[in-house]
Amino acid sequence: MRNTHTRWLLPLLALSLSCGSKDDAEPTADASGLPAPLSDDVLSEISALRMKDTVDYLADDDQGGRVTGTFGHLASMNWIIDEMEGVGLEPIGIEGDYIYPFPATPTGDFYAIDEEGGISIAYAEVAYDLVGRIPGSNPDLAHEHILIMAHYDHLGVDAGGDAFNGAFDNAAGVAVALELARILMMHPPERSVIIMLTDEEESGLDGAYAWLEDPTIPRDQIVFGLSVDPVGRPSLPDYWPTLLIGTERSPELDELWRSMAHWNNLPTVFLHRDLVPVFASDQDELYRVDPPIPGFWFVNPGFSFYHTVDDTPETIDYRILKEDVRFLANAITHTGSVDQDYSFNTEPTMDGSTAADVKSLMTGLLESEEMTTDERVYAKFVIEQLDNAIEANDVSVLGDIEGFSIAVAYFVMFELGEAHPGPIPPPFPEE
Repeated sequence: MRNTHTRWLLPLLALSLSCGSKDDAEPTADASGLPAPLSDDVLSEISALRMKDTVDYLADDDQGGRVTGTFGHLASMNWIIDEMEGVGLEPIGIEGDYIYPFPATPTGDFYAIDEEGGISIAYAEVAYDLVGRIPGSNPDLAHEHILIMAHYDHLGVDAGGDAFNGAFDNAAGVAVALELARILMMHPPERSVIIMLTDEEESGLDGAYAWLEDPTIPRDQIVFGLSVDPVGRPSLPDYWPTLLIGTERSPELDELWRSMAHWNNLPTVFLHRDLVPVFASDQDELYRVDPPIPGFWFVNPGFSFYHTVDDTPETIDYRILKEDVRFLANAITHTGSVDQDYSFNTEPTMDGSTAADVKSLMTGLLESEEMTTDERVYAKFVIEQLDNAIEANDVSVLGDIEGFSIAVAYFVMFELGEAHPGPIPPPFPEE
């Protein structure tokens, strides 16, 4: 995940007020009440150990923070290519390979460990997206694609040479994407699925931009996309929400994913993209092409170590990652078969459902046994304010919405995580 403003502001607005507008939505194939499309036998193949191997390798100190152009970045890229080949993904980069090269963007503010062991400004002339495909099982639909993105680059090292390991952001996202690919290869959806692991996300979403501007399939064959970034940490040790950010830009996409939320064993919260202004991730480039492509952002909001040298592998909770893959595998399988066109709304409205979505996040906190009395008092106060906005069907009754959201976000993403970090490493799931 990329910073777009100063680091201290980023997390403060990440849980800004939101809505999932469904005004004027066309009917969709409602999945609520339907059994999950994938069998327990297929889903039992999801492996926390494989995902741990991915995170441990990519977020090791030896990779030096995976900043583009460094030895650690090249080693990470080659490791991922081997994994994509082992999964059996069809390469759809350049010239029958997984690699999609593009001109690197000079940043001037990322540090790397050089060949002599010193610290210098990171520099690269070429960056590399990695692109593979799961061919669709229905010949009539296989030309249409669902795009799954996760970036594999990170921030390099700090001025003292300590690595920004980037386990949460976003080695865990790569692990989820690769494990999702393995499961879907066992039971291919009717539509094709592209797994794109992007480079230079941290420097400005450059990898997603490069491929979407000149993709290796016709761009109009992409029905929707999503970015997995970052994932693998909870808000509280006993509260593990999943955030889906940006579905409101397509009423049909929003309605369909809300209907599939019952397949998620974690609480599912929908947030409006426009009210998360200081974060960016690859799905934003879907909105900028002409015509725009519907899409959203898939996040677990445990940001305590975000963009710090403490973002290390032992902090990742693989119980969460297994549930992420389970939900995504079922949802992508279902959406891969739904006969649905997805419109795009460049100016989605905000109304009382904005506050209702945030209220669902805060109500989930109150179910935690970790919070103190003072923390519960504050959460209940926030819910009272949100109830006023819901009753008025107007978020402006909250007054300074930005200030309100900053306070709420800081509480949810930082104060609670710092006060209740839980065990590190978290308990590892049995295989």
